Amino acid sequence: MKKSRLFLGVCIFMVFAMLLTACSGGGTTETEGGADPGGDAPKIAILMHSVADDFIYSVYEAAEARAKEHGFETIFADAKNDANAQAGTIEDVIMQGVDGIMLCPVDASALSDSVAKINEANIPVVLVDRTIDEGNFVAVCQSDNYNFGYQGAEQIVEAAKKAGIAIEDLKVLELQGDLASTSGLERSQGFQKAAEDLGLNIVSSLPTYWETDTAFNAALDALQGNPDINAVFLASDGVMAEAVINAFDQLGMLFPVGHEKHIIVTAVDGTPAVIDLIKDGYVDATCAQPAIEMAQKAIDKLKEALAGNAKLDANEDISMPPVIGTIDNIDSKELWANTK
Repeated sequence: MKKSRLFLGVCIFMVFAMLLTACSGGGTTETEGGADPGGDAPKIAILMHSVADDFIYSVYEAAEARAKEHGFETIFADAKNDANAQAGTIEDVIMQGVDGIMLCPVDASALSDSVAKINEANIPVVLVDRTIDEGNFVAVCQSDNYNFGYQGAEQIVEAAKKAGIAIEDLKVLELQGDLASTSGLERSQGFQKAAEDLGLNIVSSLPTYWETDTAFNAALDALQGNPDINAVFLASDGVMAEAVINAFDQLGMLFPVGHEKHIIVTAVDGTPAVIDLIKDGYVDATCAQPAIEMAQKAIDKLKEALAGNAKLDANEDISMPPVIGTIDNIDSKELWANTK
């Protein structure tokens, strides 16, 4: 009987404690950005197409840090490269009444309707890393993707000259991103235009959809079908570099710069992993994106819009040039990977 009364007393105490906590508000809660939603801080949504590789995760991290500097509360969502999922998330954050949105769209066409809904809700939206086909935005903060692709081809030529390989003897594999995204499409367009201008022979152009496994299999298939390929351009070293190097290794084709059988590799992103591969001699050059800068500019533009200092339909294009990383400057702080 005493045990039953003791048990009953404990239960009553626990219920009382729970009610007391509920009445007192239970403390504060934190969002992904670490802001306190109990105040009047503007709430912004950071909606990424993916955070699966070092580059794009660094963009997300920099955006969260900048938002915190400005005192914003943040909501974060990773679409995992699913356009439908991202469209659903956009509807959700509009319903939640966010004050602003930073959007990295999965697909330029598919997300245009979602941006139109953001426009209808009169919510400022800034795009980062890639843009959309239709709809209005405060600004797009991105790399000059066409230029990145063009310079990727130029770096192949530079590496060939150092290796004593004539341009007409180059046989190039282009591993594209996803051509449904503006970053993937424009990089490929820039690379192919440079190839035309420079006289490069592209033996195969294969989409990878920004997927590491797809890049690995595409490299295997291309090299087995065309074993005389001696140069490769990667639309994203964050997604593809290690996978492609593994494919070389599996086929017995992995040789460092200076070896007569070395396959020239140039890429876009400038991730920490590719910095190491350049130091090891397996990658020749990267066209490093301004990961930190583009994220900071995007959040700054949202702040301007929320303060009424930037138009919601300004559609400003803030396109930034690459920093070329080679063995000659691989420790430079101009490469974002060396600032982390």
